[in-house]
Amino acid sequence: MSRVRISALAGAVCALAAALGTASAGATTPPRDQLRSLVCQKALDPPMRAVSIEAVMRPVAGTERMEMRFELMRQSAPGGPFTVVRGRLLGSWISPQNPTLGQRPDDVWILTHPVVDLAAPATYRFRVVFRWIGAQGQRLATAVQTSADCYQPELRADLLVRSLTVAPLATTSADDTYTAVIANRGQTGAGPFEFVLVGAGSAPQSETVAWVGPRSSVREQFAAPACTAGGSVTATVDPDHTIDEYDFANNALSITCPAPASPPS
Repeated sequence: MSRVRISALAGAVCALAAALGTASAGATTPPRDQLRSLVCQKALDPPMRAVSIEAVMRPVAGTERMEMRFELMRQSAPGGPFTVVRGRLLGSWISPQNPTLGQRPDDVWILTHPVVDLAAPATYRFRVVFRWIGAQGQRLATAVQTSADCYQPELRADLLVRSLTVAPLATTSADDTYTAVIANRGQTGAGPFEFVLVGAGSAPQSETVAWVGPRSSVREQFAAPACTAGGSVTATVDPDHTIDEYDFANNALSITCPAPASPPS
């Protein structure tokens, strides 16, 4: 199960550009609102996954105060809708630490907003709203900018029991043969970990699986006490969650014990 915990660590870098002289004739007027320097940090460990954007804001005529609001949007499936991510300082209006910033024509406000511990797989993008407030508290102008996308893949392992079968040993033994296919749907290999069979006899049967590569599977086969017809047996991989995987819900599989084969007539 994907862990969902979004936290925003808003780092504010305020820059006051002093008037250093009249711009040369024909110079391009800098934009009054701009997004730049998108950082999309991918990682195996969810707390290390991060996305950040740098927003740049300049005053319009009559500005008394400048404000920004950062929204992070998440798309959980390709082609699906983008939904709002909740987090500290996301969706709230932010003002410069210097309350006079924006009252001079050459002022520049630069604010960097990172968000960490991202759920995956998912695509993220920032939506930043810029707002200019006048001396009487009136709204002078509003602008909206949207960042490029940041795709966060799920890089951890995902172990599961894909199938479990039971058959009598080809001998007169009272044991059965249990065959389990253990798969790893993730992009990172995993091992060693424990494989436990419960319901075959009075005590759990345990084996150690050395390794399962990414997007691959292994077959484990061993003898254990016979499965009682009509009863059930459960196979579990990594019952103690020693492997950092993203979905523990599929680590166990239960089957009903088959009835013994009828003797030939």
